[in-house]
Formats: sequence, structure tokens, C-alpha cells
Amino acid sequence: MTDSLTQDKDLLAASVVYDYLQQHPAFFQQYPDLLPLLRLPHQQRGSVSLVERQLELQREKIHALQDDITRLMSVARQNEHIFHALNQLHLSLFNTTDLAAAEVSLQQFAQDMPQVHACRLICLEQPQSGHPFELLLSRRLSQQQVYLGRLNKEEQQAIFNDNIHSVALILIRNSEGPLALLAFGSESDDHFQPAMDQLFINHLAQLLALVLPGYVKS
Repeated sequence: MTDSLTQDKDLLAASVVYDYLQQHPAFFQQYPDLLPLLRLPHQQRGSVSLVERQLELQREKIHALQDDITRLMSVARQNEHIFHALNQLHLSLFNTTDLAAAEVSLQQFAQDMPQVHACRLICLEQPQSGHPFELLLSRRLSQQQVYLGRLNKEEQQAIFNDNIHSVALILIRNSEGPLALLAFGSESDDHFQPAMDQLFINHLAQLLALVLPGYVKS
């Protein structure tokens, strides 16, 4: 019973101190001589002063911010690279007059992308039973325009070799219906995954929806 009361008093005292310091953040500025006397447990170094612990926490925050900046700069460089490659693809596609040449331009674009090892542009005819891509379209693209992830062996054999382990499938369509299937493949298991941002992919789909009808008619 006595131990329980002592523990309750300690918890109450800690709560009072906690609330007081929150309401008076300048307390240690008024009493700086207390700071060196405060000690905090440290897993590696035993007991350290509050000032040392505060400096250590600040260093950890700085390192974390530096890591975030490095990561953001890497993403920015990668996005800039994709932007320039996409801009070059724009020019190539608008100067192209047939589907085969368009696929060559897309394959060149794929070669400029990190961890992308294959690209195919497949013109889709009117839906017919037994179409070689019917299974793939019905399973992966019947409810969405883009699929990112892995395929089973049966689905993949119609489009890529066994060395491809993750794919980006984009159904190119306009108001008249499906026009083509654009597929990118990676030898990495997780390069294409559902959580990926689709900004550039959607832009590419819109671009191809504009230019492909001209290739088919020509």
C-alpha cells in the first residue's frame, strides 16, 4: 500500500513538473545553473547532461533533414531527366508518320529510363474472342487505364520474356475506344509497383491518344 501511494505521488509530481515547464518554456533561461545538474540516461554512454542530450537530438534532426534534402534532390534530378526524355519523345512522335516508327521512339525513351529494360506498343484491333491480349486486358485493365506491378506467367508470355519481373501497362484509348497497349518492363521485381506516382505515365497516355489515330489512318 505504501509503495503504491509513493508511486502515485511520484507520478503526480512528475505531471506537475511537466505541466509547469510546458507553461514556462523560459524557465531554464532564468535558472541556467540547473541545466548542468540535470542528468539523463543514455544507452551507450550511461548518464549525460540535459544540454548534451539536447545537442545530440539537434544533431540527429540535422542529419535527418540532410538525408531528406539528399533524397529530394535525387528525386528532382530523376524527374528532370524524365522531363527531358519525355520532351524528346514529344518531338519524335509528332515527327513520326507510322506505328512502327512510333514504337522505335518509345523504345528509345525506355532506354533512357532507369531500370526499364523493355518496351512494346501493341495496336489493338476491334475486340475479338481469342485475341492474344484478351486475357491480359480483361484481368489487368478492364477497370483501370494503368496497371503497375507483376504478371503471372500466363499473362506475361504474350508480351515479354521471362527476364521481365515487373511491368507498367497503359491502355491508350480515346472517345472511340481502345487504340493500343503500351507496356514497359523491368528486370527488377519491385521497380513498377502500385504505389508509384502516375503523373508522367498519364501524360504519356494522353499524348499517344492524340497521335496514334493519325498513324493508323496513314
